[in-house]
Amino acid sequence: MAKRTEIEDWAISRKIVKLKREGFSQSQATAIAFRMWRDGELDIPKSQRQIREEREKRRKDYLRKLSLLIASRK
Repeated sequence: MAKRTEIEDWAISRKIVKLKREGFSQSQATAIAFRMWRDGELDIPKSQRQIREEREKRRKDYLRKLSLLIASRK
């Protein structure tokens, strides 16, 4: 079996988290993510810069959703 790079491990981990948020169980999400990696369907970032950009996007999305939730409670 091929060895994975650190960035590939990171991408698999992120995919598992996303799938769990969509309602899949841990074991299903893990199986799906590894199958996607094996078949070359997983988006693997090319650099640490892309990882930072994705984190920043997720942070902004979270803050936007949080502010909408707070605003809806007022």
